[in-house]
Amino acid sequence: MTKILVLLVLSLGLLQAAPLVVGDSIDTFKTYKFETPQGRQMKVPKSTNLIVAAFEKDTGKLVNEYLKNEDPMFMPKKHAIYIADIHNMPSIITNMFALPKLRKYKHPIYLHFGEEFEKFFPNKEEKITVIHLKDKKVTSISFVTTKEELKAAIAK
Repeated sequence: MTKILVLLVLSLGLLQAAPLVVGDSIDTFKTYKFETPQGRQMKVPKSTNLIVAAFEKDTGKLVNEYLKNEDPMFMPKKHAIYIADIHNMPSIITNMFALPKLRKYKHPIYLHFGEEFEKFFPNKEEKITVIHLKDKKVTSISFVTTKEELKAAIAK
């Protein structure tokens, strides 16, 4: 009986770690914790239609540069969120430099500090991930590298 329980627990752990693919529900995001640069806990809204995610300093900088020129309500009006996975950043750099800079932006930023999100959420080196959703389901996953591509992906 204990062998069955161990196998069940291991199976659930593997299922949870499976990468997000087209057709998946955003309900899987319930297991991940996000917060704003100000420290406020955030959840992915059920009405989300678009997720933009950055996993590296340069890709995050590109997204922030694009969004700082938009109305601060640009993403919320589009039912979109921007996630910055900063788990690879040393905590001293995060606390002394990154968070103070991120707090200055007017657009909403969902920060993630744990490495498990990077394993679950599709990402490629030096690329921004753009995921479109409809009725809480992933309809497309794309990767962009320039402001022009990001603008086009968000407008899609």
